[in-house]
Amino acid sequence: MCMKQKLFTTRFKRCLAYLTLFLTPIILLFTNKIKLTEKERFEFFISSFFKLTPIAFLINSAFNWHAENESFLYGLYAVMFINAFIGVLTHRKLKSFDIGEFFKSTLITVVVVFGVYFSLDQIDNSIPDGFLSVAFTSSIQIITLLYPIAKIMRNSFILTNGKFPPEFLIEKLYNYERDGNIKEFLEIIKKEE
Repeated sequence: MCMKQKLFTTRFKRCLAYLTLFLTPIILLFTNKIKLTEKERFEFFISSFFKLTPIAFLINSAFNWHAENESFLYGLYAVMFINAFIGVLTHRKLKSFDIGEFFKSTLITVVVVFGVYFSLDQIDNSIPDGFLSVAFTSSIQIITLLYPIAKIMRNSFILTNGKFPPEFLIEKLYNYERDGNIKEFLEIIKKEE
C-alpha cells in the first residue's frame, strides 16, 4: 500500500470513528435491542437533541435560502457545469488533464462561489427593501457569476486558438481582474450588443 493510500485509509477510519461516536446516542435512543433505563434514554435524548438541532437548523436554513434564490441559483449551476466541462476540454487539449486536480479545482470553485454569494447575500438581508436592495442584489449576482464566466472565457479562448471570445474582450477581462474596474468591462459588452 502506498503512503497516500495509507494516509487516506487512516483519515477515513478516523472520520468513521468520529461519526460513530457522534451518532451513538441517537442510535441508542431508538434501539429496542438493548435494555435501557428511562434515565439513560432521557440522557441519550438530551445528547441527541443538542447534536441534531444545530444540524437540522442549518439544513432548514440552507433549503429556505435555496428556495429564495432558486431562479438565480439554477442559472449559476448551469454556469458552473459549463465551466467544468470547458475546463476539461481545455486541459485535455493542453494534455494537462488530471482527474484529482480537476476535482480539487472544481471543489474550490464551488466552495468559493457559493461561500461568497451566501455571505454577500446575508449582507443584503440587512438592507431595507427598495432600489438600493435591488441594486445590491444585482451586484452580488454579477460578482458571483463573473468568476466562473471569466474562467469559461479564458478556457474558450484557449480552445478556439484565440478566435473566440475576441482578444480585446479577454484583455478587458484581465484588466478587470487586475484593477477591479467593472465599468470599462461592462461598456465593452454593451458595445458588442
